[in-house]
Amino acid sequence: HAQNFFHPYVSHKANHIQARWAYLNDIDTEMKTIKKMMSNYSRLLALCSLLCLLHSPLSSQTIINRTGLGDCELTFEDNFDGTALKIDKWQYRTDSKHWSTQLPENVEVKNGYLYLNVKKQTANGMNYTGAGVISKPVYKFGYYESRFKIPAGNGWHTSFWMMGYDGSGGTSTTNAYQELDVCENDSKNYLSYSTNVHNWLGTHTSVNAANVNTPDLRADFHTWGCEFTPSFVKFYFEGNLVRTVDVSKQALNDNNIWLTTLGSSLGGTTAIDDTQLPSAAVIDYVRYYKQLNPVFPETNPSDTSKVVPNATNPQIIIDNTDAACTFDAPWTVSTYNTGFYGTNYANDGTAADDPAKWAKWTPLVPADAYYNIFMRWTAGANRPSAVPLEIQHGEGNTTTKVDQTINNASWRFLGNFLLLKGSGSYVKISASALGFTVADAVLFEQTPIKTGVEPQTAATQFQITSNASNNKMVATFEIQDKAEITLQVYNASGILVNDVLNGKVLESGMQSFLLTNSAMNKGFYIAVLKLNGKQIVCQRFLL
Repeated sequence: HAQNFFHPYVSHKANHIQARWAYLNDIDTEMKTIKKMMSNYSRLLALCSLLCLLHSPLSSQTIINRTGLGDCELTFEDNFDGTALKIDKWQYRTDSKHWSTQLPENVEVKNGYLYLNVKKQTANGMNYTGAGVISKPVYKFGYYESRFKIPAGNGWHTSFWMMGYDGSGGTSTTNAYQELDVCENDSKNYLSYSTNVHNWLGTHTSVNAANVNTPDLRADFHTWGCEFTPSFVKFYFEGNLVRTVDVSKQALNDNNIWLTTLGSSLGGTTAIDDTQLPSAAVIDYVRYYKQLNPVFPETNPSDTSKVVPNATNPQIIIDNTDAACTFDAPWTVSTYNTGFYGTNYANDGTAADDPAKWAKWTPLVPADAYYNIFMRWTAGANRPSAVPLEIQHGEGNTTTKVDQTINNASWRFLGNFLLLKGSGSYVKISASALGFTVADAVLFEQTPIKTGVEPQTAATQFQITSNASNNKMVATFEIQDKAEITLQVYNASGILVNDVLNGKVLESGMQSFLLTNSAMNKGFYIAVLKLNGKQIVCQRFLL
């Protein structure tokens, strides 16, 4: 605009000087004036350019490297330029929840920011209105980041989080496996926020909220981030790691990205501060980077439907009448409620809680492998709503709870676990909750293990063997000619854990190299062999 403004004026001055040239011989004064004007014009253009750069958000890198993820590629980004929400990227949150109704008209894009406006306004029986947007694309493993500030005044719950969306307008968990709460802030507590991870498949569980202390979240923008892998979720604030959560034992699936703010009593809030309204949560940008490093075929189930047993996979089913199902003492056998597996089911015989009573299902596992574990029961109103479970597996001991008042006569998914060969693994139920605890059947389904081994024309006899005395894994292979060899080991999150060889030139013949090191714990890994820069072997092994 500066150029359009000055150009006609400069042209006019030039014409004026030409006219004077015909009448005057000395134009030195006028030429100096023109030169000064042009100098000022150049300075003005430079200033305008600088102001534009200062106003624009910093450009993001297409490829970034995260310590916990390796190289990640920018896949989704919105810097909220323009004057309207990009409908190819976002949909609106439209539910009525807690103290407010979320309205599309409260979503505003201006000045390079997304405004989630909050107001004292009657809508759908609520006295306040909030706002929220949910990404249309879905994403999974990688790095999520957003920069924003919270509304002024008490009473607003502002969140940046990831969870599957079912199109209902709100937070129904029909399409959710997990929920990753990167930031949950209640504006009453403007010097802190919380993180959490929920499992919504089967019985709802969470790792519980953990608070992070911060500067004033109302006064300025701050940056939140989240690394999501098959093994862990890591939460970041201003680039600093604030929490790590193990998610290796729960089913994981795609996420929508949510940015929302609504009126709520959460965080001990007693009322909304009307004196600060209208206000807004203001978002600078949101980004998602997809993890590019090699990642194992997932050990956790992942599809667009709820996890159910797959009859094509090897299965072990233990009923309450089988010898592999044991009890602390004989339980009551019944057929009163329909939907049981086999000929009957057992219950603990009392509606009182009795921690001393237990039932245990112990499979005879034919080989080390990961298994989906499912449990079945006959549901009823007189059942416990939070039956404690203990799952002993190859990587430790996991506790969870199931709700036996619901999900009658169906296999309910408990998680995916490494089970070691033999009879050392089990599922154990405790009758320590109020209600008749039911022991029916447990199903163990082996997860298919895929190994991507390409035709080995240049490297033959690739084998991974274990030294029984120290559990060290050794790779042996033969190369036919002198070649540049790279041999690397990645863990289940696609992170390089052992750079065995990196572009080393080897002579022809048989080769043998140690794949394991002290940093590698029990679990699955993948060995990648490259010959002259070309990957020829990608093989999975269990440590």
